[in-house]
Amino acid sequence: MLDVIEVSKRFEGRKQGTDALMDVSLSVERGEIFALIGESGSGKSTLAELIVGLQQPTRGVVRWREEAAAERAPDSQAAGRCSERSACLYAGRAASANARSRVQIVFQNPDRSMNPYWSVQRIVTEPLLLNGVNRTEAAARASELLEQVRLPQALLDRKPAECSGGQKQRVAIARALALSPRLLIADEITSALDPGTEREILQLLLALRDERRMSILYITHRLETIGGFADRLAVMKDGRVVETGETEEVLEAPKSAYTKQLLAACLYP
Repeated sequence: MLDVIEVSKRFEGRKQGTDALMDVSLSVERGEIFALIGESGSGKSTLAELIVGLQQPTRGVVRWREEAAAERAPDSQAAGRCSERSACLYAGRAASANARSRVQIVFQNPDRSMNPYWSVQRIVTEPLLLNGVNRTEAAARASELLEQVRLPQALLDRKPAECSGGQKQRVAIARALALSPRLLIADEITSALDPGTEREILQLLLALRDERRMSILYITHRLETIGGFADRLAVMKDGRVVETGETEEVLEAPKSAYTKQLLAACLYP
């Protein structure tokens, strides 16, 4: 479904630049849960922002296989000026309605992406209203989405401050699902939750993947959370992918010294 091909991202500073990503390549298949593992500063969130279109790569390609020619590839004139490793400048296209419906992202802190004065219903319906859905239909859809993320209808009239941390993350997931994305990016969404709530959110993501036949890119620094959850994984360190593979195989027999360190640190059984 999605290919990240030799992507690099460099942030230029006043005195010197910083390489956030260096020659990262990976793929996410339709209907799979792909885990992106690494410590803070390893480049995980930067890669997620490139996939969504919030950032542009300095070099390399983010390619949606079915729509590469129409939506991701440079136009014919630009193609003559660019090589495969040159910058893929797609910010404008990524901001299109089609791109928004293709991929959605849920962040670690739901409070930063929710208007504290809005009701849960307005938060969930806003993407639909912005995409031309009438208010009656949007309200009905919000009710369905809350049911899908296992939240009671009574929450529709509440403000974010009246919801628990786990409930707010479920509201954020419901809003992300409003446009029926093919790929949902979950960026450290359970890191601030207690273990019980974290397990509930992971079970919810599994159920949503099966019900909607969508893909999930699950970003976390906690390797111990993905056993029995993610189908495949990539481990990142200092902006590079150091190991990829089937999740259970990597957990049982890691090849990278860094992956072994992560497993030892989390005391994975």
